[in-house]
Amino acid sequence: MVGMDKKVKYNVDKFYYENHRVSKNGTETGLNIYEKNNGKLEGGRQHDPIYNDENVGKQIYTFGCSWTYGWDIKQEETFTHLLGDENTSVHNYGAGGTGLDFAVKTLSEVYIPESRRQIFIITVPHYFRRTWFDDDGVVMKPWQVKEKVNINEYNNYSNFLHNYELLNRFIGCDKIIWGTWDRDLPEEYFDVFFERVDYTPDRLHPGPKAHKQYAEKIKDVLQDRFK
Repeated sequence: MVGMDKKVKYNVDKFYYENHRVSKNGTETGLNIYEKNNGKLEGGRQHDPIYNDENVGKQIYTFGCSWTYGWDIKQEETFTHLLGDENTSVHNYGAGGTGLDFAVKTLSEVYIPESRRQIFIITVPHYFRRTWFDDDGVVMKPWQVKEKVNINEYNNYSNFLHNYELLNRFIGCDKIIWGTWDRDLPEEYFDVFFERVDYTPDRLHPGPKAHKQYAEKIKDVLQDRFK
């Protein structure tokens, strides 16, 4: 493949398998998915501090961007945590700045085909976000792809639909609750919408009240689908 030298291949592998920044000449140029705010590397929130019993009947996994992660709010205030109870363990795989492609990749790493206890909640970020490398093998920040790469809306929508149909067919649409906060996508694809009824200090992310409201919406779907 043109341009696929060792350097590019190494960067792609590093990003895909390690989920860390990609460096160029000693300078970090890519995205660290666990950078919470103010340059702090807070780590992932996959392990809930309270609802983490692997033996209970429901195992809920959430995927998405910083809205799922809970940017600038406590882990106990995230909608993921609020879904937990004595019969439900929760696993927050939200990763700041990522797109649906990263969510699908991460879900594939935790999916257990023989399990009857796994439930997946995917909150789709802006659907133009995706992993994209420049010709030097440096990964762009997903939210900058729309600014730097000429991708029309048909291809953006096709990318979303591809991942959406792939998961529904191979995981099972009965195991997935689809949410989003981007109203550019057709509403009929989604079970719930994440409304930003309050804000974090940066005015870009949902606050604790929004997370609580979103959790209640998801609980309604869970009650209907998993009686």
